[in-house]
Amino acid sequence: MKNKINPQQSNLFDLDCRHYGRVAYRRLKEGWQAVFRETLLHLMPADELGKGNSEDTGRKTKELYSMAGLMVLAEMRDWTSLEAADAYMFDQGVQFALNLGHHNIDMTSRTVERYQKKFREQDLAQLVFERVTKALAETLELEVDRQRLDSTHLFSDMARFTRTKLMQVAITRFLTQLKRHHNAEYYRLDAAFRDRCCERKKSGFGRGPGDGLSYQERRQQAAKDLLLLIERYAGVPKISEMNTYKDMVRVFEEQCEVVGDQITIRKHTGSRTMQNPSDPDATYDGHKGPGYQIQLSETCNPENRVQLITCALPETAAAEDGDALPTVVKQLESMNLKPEELLADTLYGSDDNQQLCESFGIDLIAPVRGPAPRKTPGIPTEKQQRLARRRAEESTEEWQARYRARSAIEGTNSGLKRRMGLGRLRVRGRSSVRNVLLLKVTGWNILRAVEGLALKTKKACGSKKKRLKKPSF
Repeated sequence: MKNKINPQQSNLFDLDCRHYGRVAYRRLKEGWQAVFRETLLHLMPADELGKGNSEDTGRKTKELYSMAGLMVLAEMRDWTSLEAADAYMFDQGVQFALNLGHHNIDMTSRTVERYQKKFREQDLAQLVFERVTKALAETLELEVDRQRLDSTHLFSDMARFTRTKLMQVAITRFLTQLKRHHNAEYYRLDAAFRDRCCERKKSGFGRGPGDGLSYQERRQQAAKDLLLLIERYAGVPKISEMNTYKDMVRVFEEQCEVVGDQITIRKHTGSRTMQNPSDPDATYDGHKGPGYQIQLSETCNPENRVQLITCALPETAAAEDGDALPTVVKQLESMNLKPEELLADTLYGSDDNQQLCESFGIDLIAPVRGPAPRKTPGIPTEKQQRLARRRAEESTEEWQARYRARSAIEGTNSGLKRRMGLGRLRVRGRSSVRNVLLLKVTGWNILRAVEGLALKTKKACGSKKKRLKKPSF
């Protein structure tokens, strides 16, 4: 049965005022706890989270508004599932923020993980981010006319492999599953082959002191072993349908090729190749390595007390920054947070993106990608004329002054990694990474909004004291 307590419904008597001391209660009312409880808790997707539960029969669920709020707080504070369960039961600040009361509060890490799975499967993190961001922008009276856009790289919870080790790991994962589910087939393999693969696993995948193989020979041997297993079980339905078998096929096709009777290692594999079988969605960036990235747009109007992230778009590491701009613009428009001016670096500054932004009424301030042509064409095309005008404009002091605010988003990227744990996640897989990233960015906006509200209160108190100041004679 769905258990929902409307957080906007107030009690006749304030029970929390009696439970806490005077100083403690004042700190709660001035902190993020009160902002979350009074402004954001009712926006949590309780109805969506309780989908599938009966309205009036069956055992009661956990209070759904509080559970949805806990999902946000867990990523905002970078908690494990056990730490989140402990905070739910023992942290009075969290209990105040989630409107829990103070009696009969129980939680287990498995319950937290079950609700995290619901968030992930229903993509509720995107809904939470949009609702919270719009509410905070209205509360802070945020000006969104000027924004800046950038991406930042991050790592999922996976090991980084060389190409040789990647092939060897794919083999050992397949053989482990083959032994577990098709034991007879496993023992039909050559004993020397099985022993060599098991020895790899024990001694760091064949890098033991006595293997006698060079690095190139070891890589070539791994490629041969891959092809042997792929061909052996290609016509066996139950085995060829195993995910570990499909991983071997993908790794071989991306890393190797057969030329005649010879197996050769590809010199260039591209950036969209598998980096680790445990996270097949992760790709590779030539400068930053394997993993994922997230596109972030942030307000940058100097009149705002604080700046908030208005759009978050998780992607794999191989995605091109320039290709993300159309999606970012459309998302900002759907949230009614579209800017008039968007600052971005060179990777976003293609002519196509410039034209797209103009069609949405946005002035894209980004350097032209690529050098100017050495020779001026006799009859320049419209595109060449537009690029020439943009290059000429970039050299002016006015343009450089407008563009200067873009660099401050690097501080936001750094803050997300230091305070929110964005640099190295505890999860892997596209859906899990997307869920965690959106909730962490939501948590960042909450903390920034609390700082903004504190500045607003401090300024208001200062103005009041100034008005009440006695005149001097």
